Amino acid sequence: MRVVLLVLMAIIAVSYAATNFVDNRSGHIVINPIESQNSKLFLKGSAFNKASIKNINDVQVSNIITHVMGLLPLNNEEVSGLPAASIFNKPKLNLFFSVESVSSDDLVNSKIFNSESMISIEKTFTPQDLISELTTIVTGVTPNVHGIVSSNWINPSTGHKVHAYEKSTQSSAANIAYLANTSFNGKSMIISSSADKKSATATGVHTGVSSLYKDADIYTYSVRPSGAILPVQGSNGNNKLSLNNNQVETIIYSKEFQQFVLPAGWKATFSRGIFTIVDEKGNVNKIDFDQHETGSFLTELVSVFNIVKTIKSDEHFKALAADSIPDFISFDFASISRVRESQGANSNAFKFALALVEQTIQSTITQLSGVYGDRVACEIVALAPKHAFTEEQIEKLESIVGEHTHDITETLPHIYVLPQNSEKVDDICQQIQSTIPSELTAQCFIHTLPVSFLDDPTSSPTDSPTSSPTATPTPLPNSSDSSEDPTIATENTNRIAAFQIFLFFPIVFTLFVGGGILYIMKISFNAQSDTLLYRSSQRQY
Repeated sequence: MRVVLLVLMAIIAVSYAATNFVDNRSGHIVINPIESQNSKLFLKGSAFNKASIKNINDVQVSNIITHVMGLLPLNNEEVSGLPAASIFNKPKLNLFFSVESVSSDDLVNSKIFNSESMISIEKTFTPQDLISELTTIVTGVTPNVHGIVSSNWINPSTGHKVHAYEKSTQSSAANIAYLANTSFNGKSMIISSSADKKSATATGVHTGVSSLYKDADIYTYSVRPSGAILPVQGSNGNNKLSLNNNQVETIIYSKEFQQFVLPAGWKATFSRGIFTIVDEKGNVNKIDFDQHETGSFLTELVSVFNIVKTIKSDEHFKALAADSIPDFISFDFASISRVRESQGANSNAFKFALALVEQTIQSTITQLSGVYGDRVACEIVALAPKHAFTEEQIEKLESIVGEHTHDITETLPHIYVLPQNSEKVDDICQQIQSTIPSELTAQCFIHTLPVSFLDDPTSSPTDSPTSSPTATPTPLPNSSDSSEDPTIATENTNRIAAFQIFLFFPIVFTLFVGGGILYIMKISFNAQSDTLLYRSSQRQY
């Protein structure tokens, strides 16, 4: 029985390792570039002084963090070159930074992102966008396990658009924050902050898990369109680190904030919503606080500053930092990717923004090291920009797919064929594979249709014969709804069935072993009773 169980586990492991496809989430066709950039990892702090790592897989990054924190690993991936972890001098704080859409070329003149300490992160699953890759890094498993294939995706069976990290689309795998939280019975301080809700949720404690420790110090914050910094919906709802729009503006005016985010020799003024920065060479850049794209970037920096200042000055947070329980704090700089996309990597706006992010990271490390007595381990991940398809490539693909797919400009590298055209997937894929540019590759996949679609082949994902499935968002399930999305229901049923089948073997094995032990105990008891009777003087021979 044990052999059968091991064989089953091996088959499951091999199938996970071999696939680049997630049923009912990945596109019918996935376009990948032949060459792509790798994200970079930088390790800071005395805990990593003796580390000698040059390359690492994305699923191994989490094991570096759990190693220095003294936690169990999230997977079985071994990482060579790690320093010996000290039992008596473990870091009191693990500080995790992620900076989105930053390439190696952007870091040439960087002080904090220096090439000597740069570790290349090799992708084990493609394609992954920024949210998907960030989730892989903090969970230690690939998208076919955690389920986050992209920031958004199309349900191939229904044609509905789905957003990652909504109520029904959370990661299916535990992350580092969850592990730290549960390992110390909810007593570890966990903070996650980002301009983007999805990024903050990816690195923070799962919203469903945080409710288990209602009094725990779990803080997951994101920047809202209003400019306020508020807890992510569904988290513990701790408001101790919240800021409204007026409070954010007040902080931007302060000299303390400007010293926190500006490199040495730089100056700044804030007037009428314009944050004007002058570098040491006299170059000027202006950031419009009232414009959402640039305003969210400033607000993201304010959130980091406010959290660090609160930990330094507030008695409650000072007590948490002084106790014996390790803490985990993560900051994701998501808004800089919007600056890069809109202004370009060579623009002054992006270069100034990256310089402010670097200085903010350095100030955070320095000031929190003072609070935690230099017992801080720090990891910085520079997430590589997603591949940008050229207009020529997009036009070529559009000429092939025609009107049979969802708008590929919104879904690439995934291509989703409309449900009513599902029988044409093979033809479309063959045409793409035969005509695709040499710098790209195409993979084709077949999705499992839910039962409701198999029962009625004429069923349509929308009641209106003229409406397009792309126009209708996927409704989120809630407690007041009596019905459930058929795809979600089917997925849940399949998972339950698979779990029951998989669980059957260890249960039978346990019962078999337990029954054998009881039987042996019975024989032993009978033998003991017979021996006692033999020794009794009342026994007749």
